[in-house]
Amino acid sequence: MAQQKNKEVANVSTKTFWYMEDLMIEVGRGRKWIKDNILNIPKFKKEIEEFSHYPINNNDEYIFVGSKMKKWLEDNFKEIERFKYM
Repeated sequence: MAQQKNKEVANVSTKTFWYMEDLMIEVGRGRKWIKDNILNIPKFKKEIEEFSHYPINNNDEYIFVGSKMKKWLEDNFKEIERFKYM
């Protein structure tokens, strides 16, 4: 089981484009938590929109440039953790 999880994380790290499922694997949190604590925080959204596509309608999905999203998550780790307690 741990070996499968490691393989998933390795695959996400090398993908050019991430979808919500990829972001969930990378962050280790569910869709609702990610939306509430990262994607829908106005300050974060403004920055993330520069290298991503936010859904326009119900048939649409989130798409992120993997390398830029990974760097953004690493650079903003402390601030993300602080927002989740507010």
